[in-house]
Amino acid sequence: MDQERISGLLRTLSPRQEKVVRLYFGLGCERPHSAGEIAKEFGISSHVISGILGGAKRRLALVGLTPTHLKEAAKCEAELRQPILSQVFAGSRKKCSVRNFRS
Repeated sequence: MDQERISGLLRTLSPRQEKVVRLYFGLGCERPHSAGEIAKEFGISSHVISGILGGAKRRLALVGLTPTHLKEAAKCEAELRQPILSQVFAGSRKKCSVRNFRS
């Protein structure tokens, strides 16, 4: 599954669900955030965030988007943000490619 498809599927969620999922998995930000960190940003409890995240995961699962897909997408985003030289000297580290997302 490619990055554009993942983004499109995330946009089918409510804006709040989408933001929680993006923050939790680290999509479009520097790192994944805990439910507690997200809760502070929203001004609600981490229990409520967990409920929002659970509902979003259930909706995404119906269209074939799993937490594993989201983690892989975040990993590839992080690799793409790194300078090219750090990737050249990374040695045997697995490179990000579109084929990593194909289901």
